[in-house]
Amino acid sequence: MLRLATNTTAQRDLAERIGPLAIGLLGALLLGYTVSSPTGLLVSLAVYGGLALAVAMALPPHVFIPAALLVVGVSTGFGSAVFSVGPAVFYVSDLALLVIVARAVFPHARNPGSHALRGAPQAFFVAWVLVMAFAAARAMLDGVPAASVLRGDLAVIYWPMLYFGFTRVLAEKSVSKRLLWRNLVLVAVGFAVYMFVARAFNHSFQDTGLANVPTGTGETVQRNFGFASAFTIYPVLALGAISAMANTRDHRVRWTLVASIGVIATLMTLVRGEIFGLAVGILLVLWLSPSRQSVSGRARTAVQLAAVVGAAFVVVAAADPKLGHAVVERAVPFTQQAEGATANADYRLEAMSAGIRVAREHPLGLGVLDEQGLLAHEVQFGYLVHSGLATTLVYGGWVALAAAVLAVLAAIRRSFTAPAAGRWMHPAFVGAIVMLCIYSLGAAGLAGDSWVVPLGALVVALRFGVRA
Repeated sequence: MLRLATNTTAQRDLAERIGPLAIGLLGALLLGYTVSSPTGLLVSLAVYGGLALAVAMALPPHVFIPAALLVVGVSTGFGSAVFSVGPAVFYVSDLALLVIVARAVFPHARNPGSHALRGAPQAFFVAWVLVMAFAAARAMLDGVPAASVLRGDLAVIYWPMLYFGFTRVLAEKSVSKRLLWRNLVLVAVGFAVYMFVARAFNHSFQDTGLANVPTGTGETVQRNFGFASAFTIYPVLALGAISAMANTRDHRVRWTLVASIGVIATLMTLVRGEIFGLAVGILLVLWLSPSRQSVSGRARTAVQLAAVVGAAFVVVAAADPKLGHAVVERAVPFTQQAEGATANADYRLEAMSAGIRVAREHPLGLGVLDEQGLLAHEVQFGYLVHSGLATTLVYGGWVALAAAVLAVLAAIRRSFTAPAAGRWMHPAFVGAIVMLCIYSLGAAGLAGDSWVVPLGALVVALRFGVRA
């Protein structure tokens, strides 16, 4: 028995050492073939796919996870599809998903899997998956093309696969928690700094449809939050750093600086749902943090954060008064709003109302219909883009919404009792997941955005997948 266990361990170690090398050699051979001969799409995909897999399999886990966040953050910078197979179209975020899953199933020395969400959280999540899968099947039986259904029901594919992938990578024995947090912070701060630089040099924003923001004074402010898929990273960065400020004694100056960067970056996006979500998240983080000064204290954290963010905002407003005025309008309720901003908010409310109306008429939803099918029920496709609540209700009805809400609440409750790798992780998780849920009321968000779902899955995986 001992010899068998030794042989199994030796084979696993050999696979871990030879596997990345073998994939790398395959990628090198394909690259050589590409250089020496005319290439088509399939050969190019094989070359780049082989090289990407080789790198992904060889990276340490504390580098792979931040690298995945980096890819998610820049994913919408590649607007067109990478390739298609029949009716199925693959974008950068889809390929990132496949690479993450490939890394998860690749042989690495791992600790026993985390079962922190076993029980109610897992049951409610599975219920949501089944309801949304049923919604997809209904649509395909009604004649909606499979490619349209899969793209519309993206969340039900992304959520389980990403959580599985992230937790498997975090279970690898070679992971360094110190380097993991450092690298994640560096990636997030890098995105924020890129946004600051892009705005300072008037670099054109990649999403021209969101670039102009009207203000109540009749002026227009140019919006630029760097990469269009990175802006939800900023409030998560802020909440994690604020939780570290309030729950640790070490590196307070560093965490205060990081928190300030995250808050200022969030305000400068001019995205109201995200700003309001951050405000609620900060209150939750402070409420869940100890009040004792010996640990750090919520009062001290609040005062320091307010002072630094206030000073930073004064500098921003002095450098760009129009931007400063726009930030105040977007962050402070009941201030004078431009007609365009009011119309934008009203449209999102219409989207939520449409979702509620559909759910009342069809308690199990309409299924994952395409744009033509939605219009037959007087539902604009734009409603789903502008509200995760509407997306869930239209596709899966009250059952899908109930399962989703209960899954989130059960995960939050479990976070109160599950072991954590640091005191700060529980408040940060609660604040971040609530912030993303609030943002998802006025955008597809956790219910369908290919750059928000991976961030949400990563937040959950970091809370329950990092060993205490």
